[in-house]
Amino acid sequence: MKDKGTVISTEDNYARVEVACLEVCQGCSARSLCIGQKNAQGLLSVRNPLHAKTGDRVLIAIPETHYSKALILLFGALLFAILAGMGLGYLVSTVLPLSSSGSSLIGIALGIILAGIGLSHRFKRINNKSLYPEITEILNKGGSYG
Repeated sequence: MKDKGTVISTEDNYARVEVACLEVCQGCSARSLCIGQKNAQGLLSVRNPLHAKTGDRVLIAIPETHYSKALILLFGALLFAILAGMGLGYLVSTVLPLSSSGSSLIGIALGIILAGIGLSHRFKRINNKSLYPEITEILNKGGSYG
């Protein structure tokens, strides 16, 4: 998704951008995952790698391909954890005096919990790098240039 907006303020490597229309966000497949905090006035926090200044008209891109990769990782890891937990639980039932269905359920639960912890740590590391909207182009420079 791409949208145009005006930089309202900047801080470090981030900018607050007022977007003209947030209707595009309503149809975006990555809307629920977008970390760019938005509010009712149409302000959006975005990364500012081009060092846009207050008053600049900018183009913002939401990298949907990154969201697709993140979702594949998330669901693939959870599916693997479920299957591995069920298999390990079944193997444990052959050694210990537990029913195979009960130990498989315990294995599934432990697999999901461990995968959830691992995925949580992984997504905390990668979110600010790849799942954050960013300014990709400065369309018109504003009045804050000397």
